[in-house]
Amino acid sequence: MIRINLLPTRELKQQAAVRQQLSIAGALLAVALIGIGLWWWDDLQTIARLEARKESLQADLERLKKVVEEVNAFEKQQKLLQARVETIQRLRRNQTGPVRVLDQLSQGLPEQVWLEGIEDRAGVYQATGFALTNFAVADLLKTLQHSKEFTRVDLISSEMMRVEEQAVKKFIIQFQRAGEASETAGAPPAGKGKPGA
Repeated sequence: MIRINLLPTRELKQQAAVRQQLSIAGALLAVALIGIGLWWWDDLQTIARLEARKESLQADLERLKKVVEEVNAFEKQQKLLQARVETIQRLRRNQTGPVRVLDQLSQGLPEQVWLEGIEDRAGVYQATGFALTNFAVADLLKTLQHSKEFTRVDLISSEMMRVEEQAVKKFIIQFQRAGEASETAGAPPAGKGKPGA
């Protein structure tokens, strides 16, 4: 028995067109899937690179934190040392001040003058003493005024008095050290006393 396919050729053409469209759609779908896969793979590579960069930066940050801590500790130690040095220098200045004042006074003291006491009031010195004559007091004032060690030398008071039946002049002289004059320049003199006879 012989069978003859009597399907019309039109249906065959439609089936061929549908197959062709399906194969094109499958190819497009495969290309799209390959594109999405490549795009996804590229994103994974970028994420991996960024993760590695993040870890590297994190390690650098931890290393730099230690450096910053060391720098901060060094600066703190430097400030502490600077404060200690300034304290030592201030103590040295204060230590040598009275010694130099006494040394200069003793070198410039005339024969007929002796000192009873010296007071330091915030860099302003007051020397109290006795002299046998007004000329001896004047000589002491001139010596102190010509000294490079002292400034603002002033006679505060001078008065006649008796010590063991001897007439003497009791005087008070005020002065400043040359290095301390600028610090206490605004300080007024302690006050003028009465001049002696």
